[in-house]
Amino acid sequence: MAVRCRVSIDDARDVDELAFQELPRVGECVSMPGEGANRNLRVMRVVHMPGSEQDAPTMLELTSKIL
Repeated sequence: MAVRCRVSIDDARDVDELAFQELPRVGECVSMPGEGANRNLRVMRVVHMPGSEQDAPTMLELTSKIL
C-alpha cells in the first residue's frame, strides 16, 4: 500500500502530492520525476498533519542541496 504525502521542495510555495512505497525518514534520499529526468532530493523534515481523508496526512520538506 502506498503512502500519500504532500511535498515541498526547497521552501517553495508549490506543494505537490506524491505516493511512496513507505514513508521516507529524515536524512534519506528520495527520487521524484521532474522536467524530463528524476531529481534526487534529501528529506529535511517529516510533519504528520491531522486532516480530512481528501488530503495527504503527511508533509515532507525536501531539499536539492545535498547535506
